[in-house]
Amino acid sequence: MDMKTKFSDDLTLESEFEDLPPEDFLYDRQGPWPQPSPNHPFGEAPGVLHIPFVELFYWWMMIGSRYVFTWIFMWPVALFKAIMWWKVSPVSDEEFCDYYYNTCYSKFLTDTLTQSVRATFKDYLEEGKNYYVCDFIGMKLLVPVSGVKCEPSIALFEKHDNGIKLIAINLRDYVVDHSDGDLWMLAKYISLQGAANHVIVATHPRLHFPMDAINAITKTAVPKDHILFQLIYPHTELTLKLDWQVLNSKLSLLQNKWWMIYAPFPATGESMRDLVVLGYHGIKDNPSYPKYFYPLMGPQKNETAYGKFHDIYYKVYFDFVSNILAEIPRGDKFVTRWANYINAEMPTFPNGEEIWKEGILNHAVASYIWDITIGHGADHKTYAEIPMNKNPLRVRVASPSYKNPDFKLDLGDVASIMDQTRLILANWLFFKPTNVSLTIDAFYQFNLPKLKDAVIKFREELYKTEKNLPMPNYMPVKDIPASIQY
Repeated sequence: MDMKTKFSDDLTLESEFEDLPPEDFLYDRQGPWPQPSPNHPFGEAPGVLHIPFVELFYWWMMIGSRYVFTWIFMWPVALFKAIMWWKVSPVSDEEFCDYYYNTCYSKFLTDTLTQSVRATFKDYLEEGKNYYVCDFIGMKLLVPVSGVKCEPSIALFEKHDNGIKLIAINLRDYVVDHSDGDLWMLAKYISLQGAANHVIVATHPRLHFPMDAINAITKTAVPKDHILFQLIYPHTELTLKLDWQVLNSKLSLLQNKWWMIYAPFPATGESMRDLVVLGYHGIKDNPSYPKYFYPLMGPQKNETAYGKFHDIYYKVYFDFVSNILAEIPRGDKFVTRWANYINAEMPTFPNGEEIWKEGILNHAVASYIWDITIGHGADHKTYAEIPMNKNPLRVRVASPSYKNPDFKLDLGDVASIMDQTRLILANWLFFKPTNVSLTIDAFYQFNLPKLKDAVIKFREELYKTEKNLPMPNYMPVKDIPASIQY
């Protein structure tokens, strides 16, 4: 708007500006905005506490109603299933390695072995061989609920070209291996318990909550007819309310109250929340617990099949986003402000100056869309496919205080029927993918024909990539969600 239409000729402003009416923005410029987390203002990513009514209503219609139905009517089915299991099932070494190589658990594999870890496994490390470790020392933070154990562990794997081999597991101040019988089996349950609790509460939330700042700021600060808004908006639905529900609702499974039959965690709600903080801030000098940073260049790098799967798909997202954002002129003020706003909430996100460096804007947006679609969805799918009767979140058998060759493990003691009932119900409610909208069907309100063509090409490339995958298909294209919906 010409400022002369608003100010008289004898008034000259220090700088010119272009004004836009409120209706040019999604919520008349009164939309959601990130602010410090009420529970851990300095320990967690900023959250969005004030969500527009239309988004609240839509979430209740599409997700909340399913929660209520499943909670009320499906718990007897979950109980019956747990009774039929009766006890946990044995986990072979091959299955154990498959879970860590071909699922979201692969994120825990690190090939950086500290001096302490090398000393722990000194009897197992061989010259010329390469190794991974999975360290779950963070279990020390947890305050177990009655009868449940939360033990730290470190698993050692040998690297192979197309997989990994389990070598040994550190418990307490001793190391066990496949020659240790029942103690070896217990060690695998303890390691898998650590992986499950970490992926749900410490690692996977890094895909969820930091992205709320981008979601909210895009809706509030970028005009609806801007290409950046039109590209991101289809990937924002349902997420703000869902994340609020997890972090702030009194009914959240993170509360882990005794009466919450859908809350499967092994420790008090307060200590489970501390694990969220640990996942965000990391542990100093421990490569297994890196501090959160915005994934500007795409997925976390690892050499597993699961990691390479995400690398392949990220390129498809990046090419699509690059084609769209090429139409935005360099120095666009809305993009500059958008980046500055996000950087103020998430310092590892590029600011308004950095965003214009070569390829940075494209990576910033591609990383967001990859994160909340296939990055998030594949984590849920691969976790939910690990047999729950082989991967309990609650373990009730403690490892012996010393390495006891006569240790005997009763599989019926590892987890109770009610422990597994909670896990089954939580899996149906929260972990197993239940899509509302899909990336392949996302509607982008682009006006330029070339941008509409880019959307068609993006969909074609997704299917082409799927057809030529050199590894298992961890998330079929037809199942990739458009946003974080579970």
